[in-house]
Amino acid sequence: MRIRHAVAATALSLGLLSGITGIAQAAPEGPAEQETSISQVQAAAGYGGKITRTEVISRAKNWWDRKVPYSQTAYAWDVNHGKKYRTDCSGFVSMAWKLTSSRNTSTLDEVATRISWANLKPGDMILRNGHVKLFEKWANTAHTSVWIYEEGSTATDMDHETVTLATLKSGGYLPWKYNKITG
Repeated sequence: MRIRHAVAATALSLGLLSGITGIAQAAPEGPAEQETSISQVQAAAGYGGKITRTEVISRAKNWWDRKVPYSQTAYAWDVNHGKKYRTDCSGFVSMAWKLTSSRNTSTLDEVATRISWANLKPGDMILRNGHVKLFEKWANTAHTSVWIYEEGSTATDMDHETVTLATLKSGGYLPWKYNKITG
């Protein structure tokens, strides 16, 4: 028993058991040893923590490039295969923001703050009751049109398109900023 602990401790100190995530986990041998919880692993990987606007857009673009199909029941890996998210509109925004779970359109506002249309920046969400889009950038200098990413529907799957502010406003959408976004 002591030899096995010594080998495991030596391997850990040499980084041999660190794996891709840098976190090693040994099987518990008794009540005194603690397992690493899922939330600890996710926190170590940055899930639920601060994220830059550049990373949010990069994560969104990854699903666009992969043409992840829309589904309210299916899940897909995020960019680094660290976590799976539901492949509907709110699961997509949860993935882009690197949240710890796939939220829905009625709970995304719990991790965000309402902002004005003029203050939209890359990685902000445009939310209405029942649907959400991710703001990429302004589509024109007049700021009357935006580029968005979204998991649209089963008919359109991943979308990357321009939409006018008039259309968004008439559709009941409002702009929101993720509370832990930086930049």
